[in-house]
Amino acid sequence: MAALRARQADFEKIYTAEEFQELPEFDTSFELIEGRLVEKPVPGFQHSVIARRLLKAYDRFDPDEENGLFVQEVSTVLSVRNVPAPDLAFWTAANRPRMTVKAAPKPDLAVEIWSPHDLDSQKRREESLARILKYQLAGVALVWAINPASKTVEVYHPGQANPVQVVGLDGELSGEEVIPGFKVAVKTLFE
Repeated sequence: MAALRARQADFEKIYTAEEFQELPEFDTSFELIEGRLVEKPVPGFQHSVIARRLLKAYDRFDPDEENGLFVQEVSTVLSVRNVPAPDLAFWTAANRPRMTVKAAPKPDLAVEIWSPHDLDSQKRREESLARILKYQLAGVALVWAINPASKTVEVYHPGQANPVQVVGLDGELSGEEVIPGFKVAVKTLFE
């Protein structure tokens, strides 16, 4: 079936997560943020390379996906009016979504890779932090916000307004209790 082009009326309507999942496939990717369709931009090259490196590190750690599933760019239902598509999402084996879902339930780990656009103004920085807050309010246990400009990763937990840790090039990310034993050197994401 051919993808449809979103019409102006599609952008003006307020949707629920259920209605969002019933929409036809469009020729552009969308997220549902506060009930509104928001176009998901195509990631840049650096963004894609960082995502690939993180996925490869996980694949080396758990090649048979026994601990869980790590995927890229999938819609996740956080609330009735919020269905974002984190850059990467991980579900433990116990919470792994069925393969047939159109939008997956909230992940155990959400990863956002910030583009220069996300940080080029105070307003956009606040919008990026609002995404983190949505994950936290939904109970996502661990959020990594990867900042290629500063070559750092901010680590967030639910109920914490500020990152609990900012990991630089000399540090390593830990899967903590979400992915016990998983560690990745931050510098490998940016080399």
